Amino acid sequence: MTGLSLEQKIGQMFMLAFAGTTGADAAVLIREHHVGACYLSNDNLHSPRQAARLSAALQRYALGASQLPLLLAADQEGAWTILTPYSCPGPGNMGLGAAREPEHTRAMFGVFGREMRAVGLNLDLAPVADANTNPQNPIIGMRSFGEPPDLVARLVEAAIAGLHDAGTGATAKHFPGHGDTAMDSHRGLAVVDRPRASLEEREFLPFRAAVDAGVDVVMSAHVRFPALDAQWPATLSPAVLTGLLRGEMGFSGVVLTDSFNMGAMRRVYEPSEAVARAVQAGADMILLAEERYGDESGHYLANQIALIGSLVGAVRQGRVEMSRIDDAVARILALKRRLNLFGAAVPDADEANRIVGSQPHREIERRAAEAAVVLVQDREGRVPLRPGPNDRLVVLSATDPGGFRQMAAGRGIGPNVAERPLEVVFHEIRRRHLNTELVIVREDVTALSGRLTGAAAVVVVTEKYPLAGFDFPDESQRRLIRALLDQRQAPVIVLACRDPYELAHFPNVDAYICAAGYRPASAAAGVKVLFGEIQPQGRLPVSIPGCYPAGHGVIHG
Repeated sequence: MTGLSLEQKIGQMFMLAFAGTTGADAAVLIREHHVGACYLSNDNLHSPRQAARLSAALQRYALGASQLPLLLAADQEGAWTILTPYSCPGPGNMGLGAAREPEHTRAMFGVFGREMRAVGLNLDLAPVADANTNPQNPIIGMRSFGEPPDLVARLVEAAIAGLHDAGTGATAKHFPGHGDTAMDSHRGLAVVDRPRASLEEREFLPFRAAVDAGVDVVMSAHVRFPALDAQWPATLSPAVLTGLLRGEMGFSGVVLTDSFNMGAMRRVYEPSEAVARAVQAGADMILLAEERYGDESGHYLANQIALIGSLVGAVRQGRVEMSRIDDAVARILALKRRLNLFGAAVPDADEANRIVGSQPHREIERRAAEAAVVLVQDREGRVPLRPGPNDRLVVLSATDPGGFRQMAAGRGIGPNVAERPLEVVFHEIRRRHLNTELVIVREDVTALSGRLTGAAAVVVVTEKYPLAGFDFPDESQRRLIRALLDQRQAPVIVLACRDPYELAHFPNVDAYICAAGYRPASAAAGVKVLFGEIQPQGRLPVSIPGCYPAGHGVIHG
């Protein structure tokens, strides 16, 4: 600390992103502006070998400039992933919530941690500790372990333990809770307007568990809680960051903001003023993730450099206290020492390629995905499906292709789907029953009539993804299922590679299997339940309004 200039200290307080896979822009940030942490996404990481080489290059830049190693962080949550399709994301948090057992969560997050460290990353911006209590939540959803706060708290503890088993840092987000919002904070400022007592019972419980479990970092939410602060969102609130998180909950680690590129910040507040206010409120590190949706990319590097300079200016002008800077940097350096980053070995590209997606990791992923499948509804014993040799099955999809185009616009942030669940499900069903037809519905549902005549069963594959800044369009899927139920030409079984909230729109479907995840392992596990090869073990991690409470599940045998 004593050997660092003001500029070097403030550089340590920024976790910044860069475009591309070579690190050229990052070199400018690290060498000239002393940035102490980098955020990496699938836009930067294309394969285990390349990721290991990039991480090594970034650390060389840092050690050459300041002798201080970098925090290298990513959103390896399960629902949101990096290194797709090489890594093992498991069923995602909601799938782990459906599986319920902390052992699955600890093992899965242990896989995340080992694969991250293998490629040189050292901090996971996970687990999501938000209890998803609002079915209309457009950005948390399947990123959450579920709705019951006690379930979320247990699995948050297990996730932190799994990451620590692997020597990787853990981040609880989005404090004090983003689960009861109907607004995506990538687009605007969300508000959770409930009494303090209600927040204590729901939002706070998983974060208290995270602090007790020794979580390394807590990420603040760009969400306003009038019961806690009538004026400022959590990221800018001394009452939330210093009073509640530090004072009441006793958190002594690093407070990291959510990304300042998100709409809740850049569309509501002047960036330089907001950065200074966040630090003065208690934030130790400012995140600017690689969230570029349009033509901002040309100014991305310049904007980051300007924000660093603005905080230097705020300190020199007395608007941010020097003691606040020293306190933040001390916490950041302590975290780097705790993660054994000083003198750490350079990641080996061949070793990274061997570890990421290894067979033992795939086996952990398979077990977790199979434990997650919920048989939510089976009205007439349609599951398991046992078609005769001459029976014809039809697999249907009405997923709007526009949603996948939007997914690609996130530049590496988010679900990063490499294999659509529809394709996995069709392949797995056809492997078991050759007389299976795939039908993609675009517009006119009534035109399906001839193709469904004589079918033994119709399996509709539904999908949904939590996208940063966009709503994944799923009305076309609901419309298809309602039309099929009106026509009643064949039994209709929905295999949902998504959250189960959609069932409220067609509660009279013959059978509803929820894989609670959209990764290949989840889709394959759903097909195994469909054909009776494994028993459904999962329970609903969330309640479906008007249908079933959290904890529900049909068990055979």
